Amino acid sequence: MVRLVGAIPLVQELLGEPVIVGGLAVMCRLRNAHRITEDLDALHRRQAGATSGLELLRAAGATGMNEVGGLIPTARGAVRVDVLEAGGGDLDREFTDPTDRLEATAHHWTLQTATPVLIRAEVDLLVGSSQEVLKATALVARPGPLVAMKLKASVDRTSAKTATDLLDVVRLVTDPNTAEAVLDEFDQTDAQLRADVALHAKLQFRTRGTRTRQLIRSLGSQSPDAPLIVAAADFLAGMLEY
Repeated sequence: MVRLVGAIPLVQELLGEPVIVGGLAVMCRLRNAHRITEDLDALHRRQAGATSGLELLRAAGATGMNEVGGLIPTARGAVRVDVLEAGGGDLDREFTDPTDRLEATAHHWTLQTATPVLIRAEVDLLVGSSQEVLKATALVARPGPLVAMKLKASVDRTSAKTATDLLDVVRLVTDPNTAEAVLDEFDQTDAQLRADVALHAKLQFRTRGTRTRQLIRSLGSQSPDAPLIVAAADFLAGMLEY
């Protein structure tokens, strides 16, 4: 966590004012951290004709680059940074696939609603009682948009990534710090986005419900009890009316 927080100012310098998404964003919004995350995920607002986030990482000396990100050098070691791109024209096209549409609309929703959060990480230095404290203020995705992004991501990733995406959804809709916010934020969003989220939630928590429970439970000590997963499924069905 200290490495991730320490990398935030560098990522902000490279990408302008990105929104922190992914596991770290979920951790910031919940009452308690529920799983380990080792990557820093950033949603980059790409201007027309501007250099892509991946190219900006590469120019800064990132190594191990793939189609989503790379390792950037920091004072505390290399940190994996994955970049999601969102451009102003992403919504100005015809969509034939609801997953493709949800990716674009969820990214737009995330950019429009993200709020600044002071992120703090501490580590004991094992010398007396001294601690190293790192702080960074960053724009962080809100709970509702995180649910939308995680449901979209869960349909086209590896089983391990799908498991953590669905675990994050369960936590976001059952944690006291975020459940009410998810309800309020979805109540204020548009009908098409709600319909696309409902389609993906129904797929994962109803049609593939048994598989979803197995995937989440496969995470071992990080996974919630089965009744909480069922409660999350019921919450989504009630909120999205499917």
